[in-house]
Amino acid sequence: MLFPILLAACSTPDTVMESGAIRLYGDVVALHVDGAPEASIASDGGFTVNDKPVEITPAERALLTQYNRSVRSVRETGLAMGKAGVSMAAKAVTAAVSSSSGKAGNEAEAGSEAIKKLNLDICSDTAAIKAAQDQLATQLAAFKPYAAIVSATSVTDCVNDAKN
Repeated sequence: MLFPILLAACSTPDTVMESGAIRLYGDVVALHVDGAPEASIASDGGFTVNDKPVEITPAERALLTQYNRSVRSVRETGLAMGKAGVSMAAKAVTAAVSSSSGKAGNEAEAGSEAIKKLNLDICSDTAAIKAAQDQLATQLAAFKPYAAIVSATSVTDCVNDAKN
């Protein structure tokens, strides 16, 4: 278990959230909070603090697995947003070249709505991370230093930004 985490620490993260407090390396989520040792959550719910495995209950493992899955979902949705943006741009260029400006406007609007929906999906995943985080804070003492990474304001701001 430690070997993949050590490898992950040497590479560039696939996803960075919450000003670098959450980083995804492959399928391992790394947590960083000033004043606390690095922690990581494996895709199977394994939890380490300072590269030392933490003993967890099955319920805690389920929450940690959900946390990890939600971070990975943010990454997947971000990739889908990038693809949707590229597709939207390509369709707009094609429509503009073919002089069908009405079609270009419709394509842009449809693409914009798709991106808005994906943005809201990221907000849902962020809310799921917060929910798991809040439950872990009350159940798993070793998780408490990482229990304020995602704030209620983060989730609210995400939704407000996605709707605009």
